[in-house]
Amino acid sequence: MIKSEDIVKFTNFCKENFDFTDDISEQKEYKSLAVCVLDCVFSLRAIYNPTCINVINRFSEKFLNGNKYSENYSLKNFIEDYDSVGEIKFRSEILRNNQMLSGRHKTEVCYDLSKNLLKININTLEDFRKAETEAVEREIRSVRGLKDAAVNYMFMLAGDPSRCKPDTHIHHCIRDALGYDISNDDCQTLFTETTKLLKKDYQSLTVRKLDYIVWQSYSSDN
Repeated sequence: MIKSEDIVKFTNFCKENFDFTDDISEQKEYKSLAVCVLDCVFSLRAIYNPTCINVINRFSEKFLNGNKYSENYSLKNFIEDYDSVGEIKFRSEILRNNQMLSGRHKTEVCYDLSKNLLKININTLEDFRKAETEAVEREIRSVRGLKDAAVNYMFMLAGDPSRCKPDTHIHHCIRDALGYDISNDDCQTLFTETTKLLKKDYQSLTVRKLDYIVWQSYSSDN
């Protein structure tokens, strides 16, 4: 359980180590839920840049006319294209990535996640945003290999400003700040409460932006 002194300590650590302005920028947002699924899965246990970026770019060249921010591609489109070429060709020739997650290729994980979301009538990013949160979280978690970090990151990619992704970089930062690690649930609490304190000086800050600032700093060090 997070103590008030931990929140103050982490807030001070952020102020001392990160560059905050009222015009904090983030990555440009995807408009296709299928691209969000790919980014979410291929970012897990991988170096984001260039590994995940390359996957997204290759996928976009093949199916989105090179525009990874296109909105004209749904989960149904993804399932159809995946089925038409088959899993092996999809991962080895199109994405050119054979990474595994919990004993399966990440392409299979993307496929299963897409099928699960379609099962509860989520086909587009707009569908995702309108869906009942608990139902969405349940379907994501039911895919083998997808846990807290994947759940939160999917919501972040879909535009939720109130979540952080408790990945290795976030935990690394917390250990540096507090001297010990905490649970994923406590990560969310810590970032939420820290954001409230930092907003007094940086009004545009959100939990997602704080996550992005921390992630950018720690990922660039590795």
